[in-house]
Amino acid sequence: MKNNKDIKPFYIYADKNALYIKNINEQTEKLANNIYSYSANIDDNKNIHICGLDTKGKLTHFFNNNGHWKKRGVHKILNNIKNVKYMRLYLINNFLNVFIIEKYPISENLYKVSHFNFNYSDYKIYKYTINNICKENEHIYKLNIDELSNIVFEYKKSNTINRNLSENIIIFNSASRKWINPSSLSRGSKIDLAEVDAHSSNIKDDIFEYCYSIKYKI
Repeated sequence: MKNNKDIKPFYIYADKNALYIKNINEQTEKLANNIYSYSANIDDNKNIHICGLDTKGKLTHFFNNNGHWKKRGVHKILNNIKNVKYMRLYLINNFLNVFIIEKYPISENLYKVSHFNFNYSDYKIYKYTINNICKENEHIYKLNIDELSNIVFEYKKSNTINRNLSENIIIFNSASRKWINPSSLSRGSKIDLAEVDAHSSNIKDDIFEYCYSIKYKI
């Protein structure tokens, strides 16, 4: 366990579409311009990772290398950003998982969630989109990670014909990097979905809720 003196608070923020990071000594570094949305998290080695979506729909990965911030353009992932509400970044086994939530312009309660999975060694993106997600009780989706590092994604889908809501659970298999139905998991990989409590998620949200409890490695 790290000593308290090793914990160095910092925070990440945007101002006029520019992305900044500030450390405990009030030193501020600009990371990029033209950032529309961003999210950050830490890996198992307590290194900070930030993903930013710029005003042209391009995804950029920011990381610290030997005391200096580096950035690497990943791909243009969206042609239009005007419906983007927010994004979230989760790191699992050195893979980055970016979830981008877009609002349908025709409905106040209907959303689309796109998942982008990639590793910073090659930046080959695996993309999956979930359509017609209905917001309920302020939740667009609920997400957990099982003991095998699979992502359990729970949401309610609106039927375009009769407008009824259906409960849905899909799982991102971290080994195959594919989204599957729970029944498709092998017997040894199955999780007890009854134990997935949406109100006590076992994952960390983005870095903003944890910026005063991790080591700042610069």
